[in-house]
Amino acid sequence: MINRESRRLRVLQVGMTRNLGGIETYLIEQFRHLDKSKIDYDFVNITGEYSICYEDEILASGSKIFKVVSRHKNPLLHYWQWFNILLQNKGVYDVIVLNTNSLEYVFPLVLGKIFGIPVRVIHSHNSGFENKQGLARRLLVGMNKKLLAWSANLRFACSQFAGQWMFKDNPYHVIYNAIDIHKYDADPIVREETRNALGLHTELTLLHVGRFSYQKNHSFLLDIFKGVHRIQPDSVLLLVGDTTEESEFLTEVKRKIKAYGLENVVRLLGRRDDVNKIMQAADVLVMPSFFEGLTVVGIEAQASDLPLLLSDTVTKELGLLPSTQFISLEAGPTAWAEAIVNSKQHNRQSRYEELKAAGYDIGNETERVEKLLIDAYHELV
Repeated sequence: MINRESRRLRVLQVGMTRNLGGIETYLIEQFRHLDKSKIDYDFVNITGEYSICYEDEILASGSKIFKVVSRHKNPLLHYWQWFNILLQNKGVYDVIVLNTNSLEYVFPLVLGKIFGIPVRVIHSHNSGFENKQGLARRLLVGMNKKLLAWSANLRFACSQFAGQWMFKDNPYHVIYNAIDIHKYDADPIVREETRNALGLHTELTLLHVGRFSYQKNHSFLLDIFKGVHRIQPDSVLLLVGDTTEESEFLTEVKRKIKAYGLENVVRLLGRRDDVNKIMQAADVLVMPSFFEGLTVVGIEAQASDLPLLLSDTVTKELGLLPSTQFISLEAGPTAWAEAIVNSKQHNRQSRYEELKAAGYDIGNETERVEKLLIDAYHELV
């Protein structure tokens, strides 16, 4: 008989997609730092017609990736494939975790309860609705809240703000969006090399990292940069985010760049795997989001000692360093532009100790997550 205390926990993670964003960064950093003698992750790709981020790395490590066709493409096949995965792996998984930005999809946890997975975790990564909340969506969210109350028995959130938004008065654990802090340490040599590679010289360099979506508010970002460029013509804006498919938001960004005559100073860099180096090259990170859970990008920027300007709709929990500023969206693009021009700082340094003390060291936080999942399993089995 296997000693329950020494048994390796098998966890099924849901939420990794093909678009490199906060959830994907959170999951892969945690995956890389797991104590594989105690716990291991497999993944379900719920848009299985595409590969997920880091798929080769995950498979090379020996973990599995199950593919399910997108529910928007073929809902019946989506649910049938989910059913078969859990049927064929009944009794294999001890934990299922749904990482989500909304309550429009909770089916994996419902199915997890039906198939007897002991620990069923909902992890809130956001603090606002991406889609317009018409009657149909409100009804769906209302029904899913009831299903969630029945199916989930452990709640995580990336911040107090994200937890209160999704869970109200229900208890939850804040799981920090921890990173490999030293990977982002300020380094003047890396800065010079990366700026040279990007063809940058003395320009004031603004950076934004995020998918093209309503939440990220790119349209206002371009209004801000137009103001920056008027004050300081020697300036550029780097936009990091997936550009492989046109969307209404990416199309609007391209239209506005052309309308403002900024084609030569706004650069669409697409998806990048070297964001840590691009942050070294930048002078300020600008995020005028309508809402955020607790953005990993904001933690990465502060780890690289990069001045960060955020909308005041973002949780103040993200303000770890004095160089991080919160500005109202209602202040208008001119106020933002002036704050950006005045925010550049020199002699950036390592911020490891501050971020570690705040709970953002990936090693420490991964150990904490492991303990929470293992303890929950032992309590329930």
